[in-house]
Amino acid sequence: MFEHEGLSPQEMTHETLGVEDFAGLFGTSVDALRGHCQTLIAQSDFRYRTLFGRERDQVLLDVLKQVDSGQFTVAGKERKKQWEKGWAENLESFREHDRDFSKLVPKYIRSHQPARLNQNYVIPVDPNFELNWYEIFQHWLFTAFFKEAKVVYEFGCGSGINLAKLARLYPDKRYVGLDWAAPSTEIVDEMARVYGWNMKGRLFDFFHPDESLKIEEGSIVFTVGALEQTGRNYEAFLQYLLRGSEALCVNIEPIVEWYDQTNLVDYAAIRFHTQRKYWEGFPNRLKELDRAGRVEILKMKRSYFGSLFVEGYSQTIWRPLEKA
Repeated sequence: MFEHEGLSPQEMTHETLGVEDFAGLFGTSVDALRGHCQTLIAQSDFRYRTLFGRERDQVLLDVLKQVDSGQFTVAGKERKKQWEKGWAENLESFREHDRDFSKLVPKYIRSHQPARLNQNYVIPVDPNFELNWYEIFQHWLFTAFFKEAKVVYEFGCGSGINLAKLARLYPDKRYVGLDWAAPSTEIVDEMARVYGWNMKGRLFDFFHPDESLKIEEGSIVFTVGALEQTGRNYEAFLQYLLRGSEALCVNIEPIVEWYDQTNLVDYAAIRFHTQRKYWEGFPNRLKELDRAGRVEILKMKRSYFGSLFVEGYSQTIWRPLEKA
């Protein structure tokens, strides 16, 4: 796919992500990564080569051509059947392979392709660069913010990959996996039955929140690449959370407002994000609520890491301060 001829030695040099790099990308200290995260980093191959010149231009051109082709579906209410089909495939594979957790990896985490890193494209040595990065991110995030939670509610739980990791890390907690796609809730219930975890799947629609579901105090509300599907129609879910409790909210999502429009690689992500009609406006809405004393924003951190098309791992961590 890539043309190496004519590249300078500098352009062919491999770099690697170390503990300090992960700390910077996560927005934490090196000390916070000591222990298991540091071991995971050492066990994986995080070498990569940054693309320059013609190689970078070719990737940019390919990305923009795909965006302009109209091949990508648009986020929103109309995509429910597609998500049901996709998560049903994960459920079937999970069952067929004796509940192998690797079969829960969402298909949007792809191998053998360029990744995004620090506003540029890179070619990893390990084809599972993004998945390995995400596993370290999961462990850090869950140990940093989830340790004290009594109950974890993952909204848009999808393939169940996050709940599986959490339950192995904290088997004594209670988990609720919520999604509008029935196969997702079946995955959650399957894991509960097979592994004995205190875990339950439940149908939930962001666009029409189920008011009968009460968020318990001392809980965490969690999303990963789920609220992106709401576009500009996230207000119903936001109001549901404001009415519910003062649970810590951890949203790991792409944030279009945090890209730099003067950077070509970022601009390609903006084009992709807006063409897919992913969510927009949430950071400013949350800041409005913070100024009004309705919520407390604890952290907003751009990931500076992602897949070929988008940075999907930016952090917005906040909590409601009062019930409406």
